[in-house]
Amino acid sequence: MERRIPAFASSIRWQSANVVSQVLLQLFFIIVLARLISKADFGVMSIALVVVGFVEIFAQIGIGPSLVQRKDLQPRHIRAALQFSLGLGVAFFALMYGTAPQIGVLFNSDALVEVLRWIAFSFILSSIALVPRSLLVRHMDFKRLFAAAMIAMVIGNLGIGLGLAYAGYGVWAYVAALLSQNALLGLCFWWMRPPGTEGLWGRWQWTDLREMLAYGGRSTIFNWFNYAATKADTVLVGEFAQANPSTGGGWTATGLYDRSAHLMSLPITILGKLGDSVLFSGMSALQTEWQALQRVVSRGIALIAWLVIPGSLALAWFATEVAVLLLGAEYADAGPIVRILFIGVAFRSLIKLADAVVRATDQLIPAIAIKIAYLTGLILAISSVLRTGGGLEGVAWAVTVCTALQFLVFYAWLGSALRWKRLAAFRATGAGWIGALLAVPGYVAIDWLMPDWQVDGVDRWNLILKVLMIAAWTACVWVAIALRSPAVVDGGDLELRATWTAYLPKWLGKHIAK
Repeated sequence: MERRIPAFASSIRWQSANVVSQVLLQLFFIIVLARLISKADFGVMSIALVVVGFVEIFAQIGIGPSLVQRKDLQPRHIRAALQFSLGLGVAFFALMYGTAPQIGVLFNSDALVEVLRWIAFSFILSSIALVPRSLLVRHMDFKRLFAAAMIAMVIGNLGIGLGLAYAGYGVWAYVAALLSQNALLGLCFWWMRPPGTEGLWGRWQWTDLREMLAYGGRSTIFNWFNYAATKADTVLVGEFAQANPSTGGGWTATGLYDRSAHLMSLPITILGKLGDSVLFSGMSALQTEWQALQRVVSRGIALIAWLVIPGSLALAWFATEVAVLLLGAEYADAGPIVRILFIGVAFRSLIKLADAVVRATDQLIPAIAIKIAYLTGLILAISSVLRTGGGLEGVAWAVTVCTALQFLVFYAWLGSALRWKRLAAFRATGAGWIGALLAVPGYVAIDWLMPDWQVDGVDRWNLILKVLMIAAWTACVWVAIALRSPAVVDGGDLELRATWTAYLPKWLGKHIAK
């Protein structure tokens, strides 16, 4: 049996660089793209991506997570996974291509049909990349994953996507960026794949696949409900907006809400990708060692709270400034929506950590029940808000309140599953709440010093200066807590501490090391 020792320090270092770089490049891509294509184009693409995202979960049937999570992985399992995933990719491409007209009727849009048919090619591209990427994650080889992501994003998004958008191709620039990025990722993953992947086109038996599909099936159901819960608001807003164009706003309203939700998702994306890769892989290796798992989860909660609670306070406090700076003055109306959604960022981020624990320890059945309850409540709440004229802000409040309730239920159950003492998870968030309290005086002062700014471009530099001051003060709060309690950052891991203190002045690094 393969014995895996999770190399958390090196993995977190490389995957942190990977995720942060991806988010920054994606943010730059969206900032520029928002000024080159219309809100309606974003609206069409947002619904297309949601539809494809729903189907893609079933197109993989949990094969990737099974390759990472399985304790005893043999070459026969890898062969079965590759050939089966390729077959599914082709089948789901054909399914999406054929059903695109019916989906277009649902949203009353011919443009959506053609977009769906083109991005359906992503099923085939993703199936090609699935096995080598999963094996790189299993080996915690995040250095190669980082290199692949940078190549794909720079060429696909920044080169092809923005180039076509500048040339006036509208939504098709977004489509081309998506497909080219997926194709480049597949090529890079195969080129960089770990050793032991030879002979992948050999014969395999159904029993080899069945052993993985048991876990993969549960993982697929969990991922589907999880994904549905994060996209239900966009789908319901889009369907209502298209069915009631005079009051719902059509694709423009959908695009406005989608970009608001996208801004909210950026910090969650960073933490979610770390949880889906480093923590999932590492905790899978520790899945039966409960005390070790408790320590890892406790450290993860402390780290996330330290970053997210003060950060989400800043984003909610200055939501309009952030929306205008990143998306442009035409998105000033997104400010109130983004503010409400940012309130739920801390809850969503901690739920992401819980998701990684659930999948690593195969506690999927009770987690699925929680997700179903959350999704049901969310759909009912959003539908009620839209029917009664609550608007996009009402939708944002429904999402935030339901997310907070999901967080409370999830962590109450998780504490029991991990055999934790009562309130242990809440105590681990202490550094985050202290950081929020320290941040408040600075935010008040910034608002007092720079209360007025214009969104028409006249005072753009004033706005940039204000956002930089907010970011600098938030960073000062993070640093102050890290220097006072370095275990919040590294969980007491001396190897990891030596890595991050190396970037500090020598006298300060030596002081922390003591």
